[in-house]
Amino acid sequence: MPATEPAPPNDLPRHPVRVVAQRSGLSTHVLRAWERRHQVVSPARSDGGQRLYSDADIERLTLLRQLTSHGGAIGQLAQLPREELARLARADQAERVGEGAAEGEGEAARWRESALRAIEALDGVSLRRQLERGVVALGVHPFLDRVVTPVLIEVGQRWRSGAMGIAHEHLATAVFRQVLGWVRETTEAGTRGPSVIVATPPNQVHEGGALLVAATAAAEGWRVVYLGADLPVAEIAATAQRTRAQAVALSLIHPTGDASLGGELAALRRALPAELPLLVGGAAAESYRAEIEAADGEIVSQLTDLRSALAALAASE
Repeated sequence: MPATEPAPPNDLPRHPVRVVAQRSGLSTHVLRAWERRHQVVSPARSDGGQRLYSDADIERLTLLRQLTSHGGAIGQLAQLPREELARLARADQAERVGEGAAEGEGEAARWRESALRAIEALDGVSLRRQLERGVVALGVHPFLDRVVTPVLIEVGQRWRSGAMGIAHEHLATAVFRQVLGWVRETTEAGTRGPSVIVATPPNQVHEGGALLVAATAAAEGWRVVYLGADLPVAEIAATAQRTRAQAVALSLIHPTGDASLGGELAALRRALPAELPLLVGGAAAESYRAEIEAADGEIVSQLTDLRSALAALAASE
């Protein structure tokens, strides 16, 4: 009998699921759901029963993640060949680059500057007025990405350096809470989409990142259960179970060296269903990477990453 030809290098099954999740941008939860429901890839098995994926599998999964995060339906995309997926991804990227250039950065910069001036002057009425006008002028996603995120980061940096006082930070948070709550309510009204719990865990008292996550999720069609800051993990888990949530999203901003956070995240994971995704973002998330990964959490560093994760989860339903 002729010898079996070895598989091409990019078809060799050699990557465990955690590596595939990191490289493709898909959570392990979405990956398992896509395999079970849509047979997007067919991993091999090691002698010990571990699923193993090839470079070609990872490339295919990355293309599917990109396309579904921009509105594609996994049920329609799952059976397309790699070449067709790559062509669709190139066309999608070219269209979005053109849209981004057309929107321009100058207008967003003006809204950021006016917001920071109002915060420096402790003028909450002017700040709210500027932010509400910015939403209308830019649209929800550009407003969140190009105005709210950088302004909150700048306020946090100035607060930690002493250039702004506690009063400035509290005023900014209060107004952003009002405006982002309004954005969430107007975009979420009447949605029948999946639900997500949004909170910060114990000792994380800065809620600006959580407010951003809630507004972003609502704009993506998710029903948001917003719990606010510094919440006991038992309450987060209980709420997720009572509301039958499809995901839990946490924001970590400050502090960055809380020795108790790893235990809190581990307790949260034990209290949640094993298949329930745990998304973690915020300025401090990277400093807790080991603790987040130990709790089977997925780090979403940017709002674009969050939108991709939520779109992939919604597509897996």
